[in-house]
Amino acid sequence: MRAARLGLRGRAAGWWVLPAVVIVVFAANSALADWSRGSASHEGPAAASGPSMVRARSVATQEFGLLSGGGWAQAWGLWSAAGQAALSQADFVELNTRCRPALGEPYVINTATDVNATTVRLDWHQGSAAGNSTVVYEGGAWRFQPDAETLAGYRGGVAALVAERKAAGECH
Repeated sequence: MRAARLGLRGRAAGWWVLPAVVIVVFAANSALADWSRGSASHEGPAAASGPSMVRARSVATQEFGLLSGGGWAQAWGLWSAAGQAALSQADFVELNTRCRPALGEPYVINTATDVNATTVRLDWHQGSAAGNSTVVYEGGAWRFQPDAETLAGYRGGVAALVAERKAAGECH
């Protein structure tokens, strides 16, 4: 017996089992990873050339992270054409600089509902505040769409929004 020749007894005789299992598991995972990279996308047939709901949710997460961290200009850059038409990037940055919202408090997406192939509805909260927004597929990319009430407020201009938010105690 090999174990006897090596002077191993009891549990030590099976020392080679653990490394062998680790090697087999590693090899199997590597083979499966190579197989899945070579296969079709897991997002369905539209993923290669059209909208992907996973990408829509990713844009929403990115948008909320930028808003929570103070990346105003970058957050505005993810907006839909309707959102960007309601308020310029410079005005959005000015608004959030003059009336700074609470930073560092994360937005949490409660639900994301696929309305259709090009629209995802989001229900979210940030601390005690809650709201809903939409991510729309336009121009070959997913874009964040602020809710209708927010867009209407933006159309009133920065000065009016700052005054309204200060009166509501929303500036930090």
